[in-house]
Amino acid sequence: MKAIVKKEPGIGAVFMDMPMPKIQPDEMLVKVLATGICGSDRDIYEWRESKHGLPLPVIMGHELFGEVVEVGPMVQGYEVGDMISSDSHMPCGQCYLCRTGNPHLCMKRGILGHEKDGCFAEYLALPAVAAFKMPKDTKPEFGALMEPMGVVYHAASRTPLSGKRVLILGLGALGYMMLDAAKNLGASRVIVCSTNDEKLAKCKAEGADFVINSKKEDVAAKVMEYTDGVGADVVFEMSGAQQLFNLGLDSAAYGGKMVVVGVPNGDVVIPNFWGRVAKKEVTIITTFGREFYETWELMRDLLATGRLDPSKYVGGILPIEKFEEGFELAKKAMGRVILIP
Repeated sequence: MKAIVKKEPGIGAVFMDMPMPKIQPDEMLVKVLATGICGSDRDIYEWRESKHGLPLPVIMGHELFGEVVEVGPMVQGYEVGDMISSDSHMPCGQCYLCRTGNPHLCMKRGILGHEKDGCFAEYLALPAVAAFKMPKDTKPEFGALMEPMGVVYHAASRTPLSGKRVLILGLGALGYMMLDAAKNLGASRVIVCSTNDEKLAKCKAEGADFVINSKKEDVAAKVMEYTDGVGADVVFEMSGAQQLFNLGLDSAAYGGKMVVVGVPNGDVVIPNFWGRVAKKEVTIITTFGREFYETWELMRDLLATGRLDPSKYVGGILPIEKFEEGFELAKKAMGRVILIP
């Protein structure tokens, strides 16, 4: 089969022939129908510092939609022909966190496209515990969006949003999705911040109450103006950028929350920690992945009821052999770039 492989350290990856995966008794063989390029895939592709410990070679990719073509003897609840999306985390099911209701934080977890061969390929050996059955008429590109949308809704559920003034920092694909998440979960005002006027205009047209260009405006001052001098009750930092992290703290209300979704490449430094965090009693909340299986059930319900329109989150669709073009597009696209094996 053909696959995108990170063979060695350095920028880039190779599109090459790989052996067909052999499944374990608790796994399924999945024919990949669509797969998305995540920011962490770009980190691997560009070989950023946060990925330097990754075991190589590895087939990249962790966001997918596919068809089950073979089922291991220990797998229950799935059969050949089922359509599935998948979590990217592979919980062990045995550790303390798995046994106490937090398998997304499994102490021994593997991650597709990181410690385990991923889905930038024609076929994937997938542990059944990570699969989530989808309707057979699901569009492949929409099914591949379930994992990143789940990241957003899990993050948005980490603190109550009903009646809150929300600030979203960064407008990549996840930041764009967070606009709808904040509105769906009851935010009273949503402020969106980016350096891209075109993206900001799109968000304004789609329901953002206020938009801020951080290159042209004083972010904290504008947030105070838009929140009647209070600040943001909840800040979502979606970029991983050091500057936006501290701008988020500056913009947070006294007693506010900052939810960190973006993955930084390197250490995050908070100058004036006393003034920015401690004196204001700002709570910094981290988030990772999705909850098994609460987030997945929420996503399926939102799609089924029409409260989400995933079509607008697709930033481009390309055949997998044009992955280099896809990675370039992913740098600037507002939605998710989808590869079709």
